[in-house]
Amino acid sequence: MEPLSSRSIDSHTLDLVGKAAQAIGTDAFYRHLLHLLSDAIPHDMAMVLRYPRYAAPDFLYREKFPDRLADLYLTGFYRFDPFYRHWHEQRRCGVVPYRSVASADLRRGDYHRFFQRQAHIADELCLFLPNVGHSAIGLFIERSKGRFSKREIERAQAIYPAAAGLHDAHIGRIFLDLRFNPGKPGLHLPRATLLLDRSGHRVYEDADWAEAERRDPSIGPALGGLANGAEADVFLADGRVLHAESLSADFPLAPAGRMIALETRGLSPQPAPRAVDPVSMLGADLTRRERDIVALILQGYPSSEIARKLKIGRGTVKNHRRRLYYKLDITSEREVFLLFLRALMPE
Repeated sequence: MEPLSSRSIDSHTLDLVGKAAQAIGTDAFYRHLLHLLSDAIPHDMAMVLRYPRYAAPDFLYREKFPDRLADLYLTGFYRFDPFYRHWHEQRRCGVVPYRSVASADLRRGDYHRFFQRQAHIADELCLFLPNVGHSAIGLFIERSKGRFSKREIERAQAIYPAAAGLHDAHIGRIFLDLRFNPGKPGLHLPRATLLLDRSGHRVYEDADWAEAERRDPSIGPALGGLANGAEADVFLADGRVLHAESLSADFPLAPAGRMIALETRGLSPQPAPRAVDPVSMLGADLTRRERDIVALILQGYPSSEIARKLKIGRGTVKNHRRRLYYKLDITSEREVFLLFLRALMPE
């Protein structure tokens, strides 16, 4: 047997694993799990995203990713995100580098030119972990310069089994807690969740489910339309979806039962929009200088940088901004992006 001193065991990594294990079943779990990945590979930003089966993604944790960009992403830019498309179309877990899911066309398209450039993202690496409700948890690290190397990707692949095992334990602990504390909110579970035992009796429902059922009497009868099986869906008239999955025989709270989630459908994934002149898409009669400023705003430059690039004063930039906001009938920079986003999604 190889002596312990010669094995490649990193005590710091083991410490991080221990901290993640101690956080199982708590709000802090995903922060510690992300640190297991982010500590091993140099990066500039990191985040944890939940990808539901049908609903829009949501952030569970962020590091150095500003609120402004998170809000913009959730407003609609997520539908151009190649990782969002990957989960909706392939639903494959594991280590997923950005360039394995982003075609050359996408990297030349507007999502990369405007959103990723504004976020200062040059490369991304994601660990997709399977979650209940046919959803996934994405552990992301981003780099503002350069690409993740083959060796770094292999390092992430070596970390993946430990991360997946810790995550399974986290989900199991959540349901075990619900078994003994049925009134406790289901931490990190899909919103509006119902659990049925193998006989079809209710063993758990969260507050969102109870409120949805109280407000919409059609949900109860719709449950009867969910055929037995590993996975089934009922699409409601208002665009929401009842999504059911079978649970394993050793599931903590409802062995061999079913989980049913009520989701509001998000935007469907969309191919990368063709690279076009963004200002022309806004449909406003702007001067050449105003067009230059809008183009730089969409690339994420603040007024000081716009002034430097155009070799004009900051006060001049502010005056141009005021006039172009008036022409576009908006009042903020965020609305510039929303106008552009609507132009990309005319439906």
